[in-house]
Amino acid sequence: MTRILQHELVKLFLFILLSFLGAALLAPHLYIWGKNLAAEAAANDLSAPMEWLANKCDRAQFSRYFNRALMACALLLLYPLIKSLRAKGQQQVKPPFSSRIRPGAQGWKDLGTGILFSAGFLTLLVVLLYQLSWVQTAEDFQLAKAIQKALIPAIIVSLLEEWLFRGVLYDVLMRKLNTTQTIIGLSLFFAAVHFLSPPKGQNVADPTHALAGFEMLRLIGLKFLTPQSFFGVFLTLFTVGATLAYTRARTGKLWLAIGLHAGWIFALKFTNKLTNPSGEPPKILYNNSIMDGILPLCTLILTGLALFLYLRPRSQKAKPE
Repeated sequence: MTRILQHELVKLFLFILLSFLGAALLAPHLYIWGKNLAAEAAANDLSAPMEWLANKCDRAQFSRYFNRALMACALLLLYPLIKSLRAKGQQQVKPPFSSRIRPGAQGWKDLGTGILFSAGFLTLLVVLLYQLSWVQTAEDFQLAKAIQKALIPAIIVSLLEEWLFRGVLYDVLMRKLNTTQTIIGLSLFFAAVHFLSPPKGQNVADPTHALAGFEMLRLIGLKFLTPQSFFGVFLTLFTVGATLAYTRARTGKLWLAIGLHAGWIFALKFTNKLTNPSGEPPKILYNNSIMDGILPLCTLILTGLALFLYLRPRSQKAKPE
C-alpha cells in the first residue's frame, strides 16, 4: 500500500481529489465571508481595495466562490506535492519558466506571438459575428474601462494558470507518460476545472449550507450529460488546454502559452464589454459568448493549426529543458 502511494501518478490523483474536496468544504465559508464583506461595505466606508473586493464579492455567484476555493486549495497543496516528488532521490520538478523568470529576447517574442495568434483569431470571429448581425456594440461601452477590466485578469490568470498547469503539472505527468498522453490528460483536467458552473437554470439551493460545495459538484456533473454544454463548452476548453500544452511541449518553455492564454482572456473580457447579443443565432453555433459554440470551437482549432505550422520548422531544433 505504501509503495502504491509513492507512485507519482497516484500522488497527482490525490492532489486533484483533495483539491476538489477542499473546495467543496471551503466554498460555503468563503461565500459567507464574501457576502458579509459586501454588507459591511454597504453600511460603512472601507479602503479603496476593500471596496473593490466587496463589490466583486457582492456580484459573484456561488460558482465563482467555488472556483476560487478550488484554486486556493490547489495552491496550498502544491507545495507538499512538489516536496513529496523531490523526496527519496526522485528527479526534481523542473522550473516551469526555464531557468529564470525573466523571459529574455525569445521569451518576449513568444509572448507577443501568443497574444497575436489568440487575440487575432478571436478578433476575426467577432468581425464575423458583426457581419452575421449576431452581436452589436453595447451602448454603454467605454474603451478605457473595458481595457482595464480585461488587462488585469489577462495578466494574473495567464501567469498563475500556466505556471500551475503547463509548468508544474506538465512536468509531473511527463515523468510517467509520453508527450501525447500528457497533453491529453492535462487538457482534460484543465477543461474540467474550468467547467465549474452549474447548468443554466440550476443553482445551489442554500449557498451557506455546509454541504453546498458537494451539491455544486453534483450539479457540475450534470453538465457532462448535456450535449450542448459538453460540445459547446467542454470541447472548447479542451482545445484551449491542448493548444497551450502543445506549445509547452514544442518550445520547452511557458512564454508562448502565457501569451496565448493572456490574449484569449483579454479578447473574451474586452468583447463582453464591447458587444451585446442581437438576432437569434443557432445556439449550437454561437451561444452568446466567443468561447461557446461551434464557431468559437472552429476558431480555436484554426488557431491551433496555425500555431502548428508556425512551430513546425523550429520544433526540429527545440531542446528539452
